[in-house]
Amino acid sequence: MSLLQMSFAGGVMILAITVIRALAINRLPKKTFLALWGIAVVRLLLPFSFPSAFSVYSLLGSHVSGIDVAESPLAVVLMPVEETGQKATMSTSSFSVWVVIWAVGALICALVFGVAYWKCRQEFQTSFPVENAFIRSWLNKHQQKRPISVRQSSRFSAPLTYGVFHPVILMPISTEWANTKSLLYVLEHEYVHIRRFDSITKLVLIATLCVHWFNPLVWVMYILVNRDIELSCDEAVVHLFGENTRAAYARTLISMEETRSGFAPLCSNFSKNAIEERITAIMKIKKASIFSLVLALALVCGVTTAFATSANAQQADPVEQNDNINIVGKPASAPQIADTFGTFFKDDGKSAGFDTSEALMATPVQSGDIYGAPVDKTDAETNGLPDSNVIYFDTEAQRDEHFRALDANTEKGLNRYAGFETMYAGIDTSAPITYIVK
Repeated sequence: MSLLQMSFAGGVMILAITVIRALAINRLPKKTFLALWGIAVVRLLLPFSFPSAFSVYSLLGSHVSGIDVAESPLAVVLMPVEETGQKATMSTSSFSVWVVIWAVGALICALVFGVAYWKCRQEFQTSFPVENAFIRSWLNKHQQKRPISVRQSSRFSAPLTYGVFHPVILMPISTEWANTKSLLYVLEHEYVHIRRFDSITKLVLIATLCVHWFNPLVWVMYILVNRDIELSCDEAVVHLFGENTRAAYARTLISMEETRSGFAPLCSNFSKNAIEERITAIMKIKKASIFSLVLALALVCGVTTAFATSANAQQADPVEQNDNINIVGKPASAPQIADTFGTFFKDDGKSAGFDTSEALMATPVQSGDIYGAPVDKTDAETNGLPDSNVIYFDTEAQRDEHFRALDANTEKGLNRYAGFETMYAGIDTSAPITYIVK
């Protein structure tokens, strides 16, 4: 799959999750949506997918799965070699321009996040450790293999967590250390971030955004995932302390609201990130029932099957343009054949050496610096034909239409020979195939 095809499939899944989130954000465990977003990220980063009869692309038909996003200029970015080789009309200069545009965009995006985190890191260095009996007691009860420290700074107005191997909970200088009840809520919230390795989750999310910077739906996902990470931590804290603490926890959240939000990538903020949504969600948190857990599992499995898979090759109809073409088997007596293969040229205009056996394979030649189109005919006698892996056509038009159908399958992300299983029943598709016009 090309990068644009990956982005298109991921974008469709993001739309589906966004709709489900709007309808069920306060009805299902918050981890449900984190699982769905994780699958969407995988769909955006993996250059392949598994076919399924239950994929939306299979159910809606090949005219949907075959949306030719590969024709867009950006489709050349990270496109597999075998696909680019089939794009005879795509010039090398055009390819280079769009690759450069994508690479520059990805680099700028990465630099923005990198510089923002570097600035935050510089400010982190001005913090100093918190030393009081309550913090020491809390740290003793929350020991991990990764040592946790609690520090404070005047540069930040809301608590946050940063670091992977040596996580730090950074508190604002204005923290009321005597209010141990509210402080406990805050520390437990940040501890959930640490325990779940949310810093790594955000790093993967930023990497996905840099790769798909041109897709606005991926930016939407970035915002919503950050919100859902906070909502899930809120849910975990309420479950820890009990539903009767929801109001007190919500008041703590309001009191900790930042007066001025900063851009701190790779950090987990106890801040006013969609504060109204968070408070509403906190007040509606209930103990998960068996029904809600089963529904959440079914939803994750259903969305994954429907939107993270590709069209089933057996259900595709790649030969719809070939309805009037009759592809024939080997004739009783094979006559002398003539096919439109011949001399190819190098970039310097000189003729390239060309083997007749390669000419009979009827596939575009693009090896090293050899490019071009056939300019004369190559004849082959009957006794010069191979004994196996041969397919015959009545006319050149039939053969060319067949190649277009095979290319369309590849562009759709299908098996190259989908829809032609009977025709290729005795053909070894892993070896060279000879296509002959009678």
